[in-house]
Formats: sequence, C-alpha cells, structure tokens
Amino acid sequence: MGKLNPNSSEPPYLQVADDVIRSIRAGEYKPGGQLPSYSQLAKNYGVAVGTVRSALDLLRERSVIVTRQGTGTSVHPGLDPASLPRSVGRSGQTGEMTEVLRLLNEIRDRLGVLEERFPPRT
Repeated sequence: MGKLNPNSSEPPYLQVADDVIRSIRAGEYKPGGQLPSYSQLAKNYGVAVGTVRSALDLLRERSVIVTRQGTGTSVHPGLDPASLPRSVGRSGQTGEMTEVLRLLNEIRDRLGVLEERFPPRT
C-alpha cells in the first residue's frame, strides 16, 4: 500500500481502488479476509474518508469486496485474485466507453428510422 501519485491523470479514488486490487493480487488481502477500516485506509493513502468510500464503492459494485454491518469490509470470499484486472479505473472507463458507443449506435439507428418515415424536404 503506497501513497498516491499527485501527478496522475486518474482521480484519487481510482488510484486507491487500483492499489487495493494490487494488494489483493499480491496476496496481502486474501479472499474472505478483512480490509483495514475506512479511516485506516484514508490515513494510509493520505486521503479523505470519502475518497476511500468512493474507491470501495467501486470495488463493491464489481463484486471484488463485500461489506457487512458489524463486521466491516472484506475481500469477496469467492474471488479469484488472478481474475482481477490490473486497473479498475481503466477497465471501468472502457466499460463506460462501450456503453456510450452502444447508445450512440442506438440513436443513429433511430434517426435512420425517422429519416425513412419522414424524408428530409428539399
């Protein structure tokens, strides 16, 4: 676990998420094992608790970690660390870009249908 790169183009929460993934891949956190508290992670990374919360929310959405009230946050018990991407930030952006392209294609198709029904007047 290290400090964040202030010169990185990635926002701090993505850097934290990527570093947690690196720690899981390296075996520092094992499937089913506890992660440090939000406040401890914030202290370790030199960021606000809200930044850690955003990073862990992203990892939770991707089923990398689970949080249970009263027990804290742990690595998902069924997770295969080798299956994790090297960077959640870049893979997330790729997923978002794929969705944007899908929506743009859908809009283009709908415009084509409208142009067929209502040809442009000249």
